[in-house]
Order: sequence, then structure tokens, then C-alpha cells
Amino acid sequence: MGARAADVAAKAAHECSELTCRAQEMCTVFHLLSLVGFLGGSALGVLGGAKLFGVSGGIAGCLLGGAFGFALGQIPSLLVLRLIARDLTAKTTAELRAYLENPNCPTPNLVLLELRSRGEDIRQELPVVLDMLSANDVGRRGWAALTSAYLELVPQLGDYRLEDPVDECRKKAGRLRSMV
Repeated sequence: MGARAADVAAKAAHECSELTCRAQEMCTVFHLLSLVGFLGGSALGVLGGAKLFGVSGGIAGCLLGGAFGFALGQIPSLLVLRLIARDLTAKTTAELRAYLENPNCPTPNLVLLELRSRGEDIRQELPVVLDMLSANDVGRRGWAALTSAYLELVPQLGDYRLEDPVDECRKKAGRLRSMV
């Protein structure tokens, strides 16, 4: 896989982590794997550390085991991001634009970041993202796409919330549409 694809995946992960205060709270299997890795690593660290070095070893083992377990739990998420990045990198620019407009596109934010990494002007995709912001399905509302590719527009939405009723989301997305 090319370095560009890895950069796109890493940038998407970084930008998403910066916006957790505004992101919809959701738990995926990847979050659960990290949690299980952390808890399992902590438990094994306590048992091993306490057996070898007593109470202080148990405490140190808990901390080290938790960190190691958490890191192991992140591996599936990183592998999936790499697979997605590889798939997107193989597509032509026209294919990426068509994929973004497909309502079944699961990762519009990564598609936009791939287009931008190729030096494409992604302003022409903004109407697609604004349409996503008012989708009937809360999971398809496009908040990640907006915050990944159009971060400068987020403050203009102000009080937009994913869980708001569709009509309210349409009104707020329309307000942003009229500003740009």
C-alpha cells in the first residue's frame, strides 16, 4: 500500500479524534475490541506482576498490561482503515466522486480526504455532504464527512446535532448551504 493511502487513513483517524466533543457517541466492534484488550491486558498484567513481584508488581503489571492490551485491540481498526485506504487509492477520481454520491457509501469522509490528497478541489462535493447532513437515517448524516473535509464550516453550523429531528437538520444544513 502506498504511503499516500496510509497518510489519508492516519489523517482521517486524527481528525476524527480531535472532534469527539461534537461527534455522535457510538460504540463499534472496534471500540469493544480495544476495551476487551485493555481489560484483558490489565487482568493478565495484575496476575503476572503480582505473582512475580507482589503488590507493586501487580500495579505495574496492570498498567503495562492494560496499555499493551489496548494497543493490541487497536490493530483490527488500523487494518480495516488500511484496507479501505487501499481500496480508495485504487479508484480513479471519477470513480471516487461517483462512490461519494452513492447513498451506500460507508466512508464519505475518507473518500473526500482521498480526493483532497490527490489535489482535487472538493468544494464541488459540498452539496453532497450538505444533503447527507439532513438524511433521514441518523447514521448517514455526514457529520464525519463535514468535519473531516470541511472543518472550517463546522462553526457556521453552530448548534447542529445529529440526533435532532430531520426537519431541524434540514433547516440547519439549509442555513449553511445559503452561507457558502
